[in-house]
Amino acid sequence: MRGFILGVIFTLLAIFGGGYFYLTTGHFDTRAVGPAPSTLERRTANQSVDEWVDDHAPKQANPFQPTMENITDGSKVYDKNCAICHGDLKQPISSMRRKFYPSVPQLMTRTPDDPDGNLFYVVKYGIRYTAMPGWDGVLTDDDIWKTVLFIKNSDKMKDSAQQPQPIDNGKK
Repeated sequence: MRGFILGVIFTLLAIFGGGYFYLTTGHFDTRAVGPAPSTLERRTANQSVDEWVDDHAPKQANPFQPTMENITDGSKVYDKNCAICHGDLKQPISSMRRKFYPSVPQLMTRTPDDPDGNLFYVVKYGIRYTAMPGWDGVLTDDDIWKTVLFIKNSDKMKDSAQQPQPIDNGKK
């Protein structure tokens, strides 16, 4: 029995030691542009982020009501800081989408169904090992909450942004 346990321990040490050697000696592909992540890598990373954010995000509702003024304020912050990577109402798919690893979520093509507190947390603190920065200290909490409000209400604004608006030049 003792030999079996030592064999298991030795096998585990060899696996973890080999994995560590592989990852730290330049054998692991670190390019941001290249082959898509494997299903295992994508699922593991997404589940890890989801679990962490679920455990640490504020459990409060958005303190701002979805008024046109608040949504407009949020859209201004979003357009200035987020649209280059996540797309905007006029160009919902950013040309930067596949220039990151993993690809950047295009928030104007699919409204996230995450609770507002989770989106607030991700915007405020970012996501490690992705290009998602933490905006804490750059944006105020109010700006972040209003940006979340815009993101969550953007699907209602898409049709009006894509249709030409009538020009009122005062002539009838």
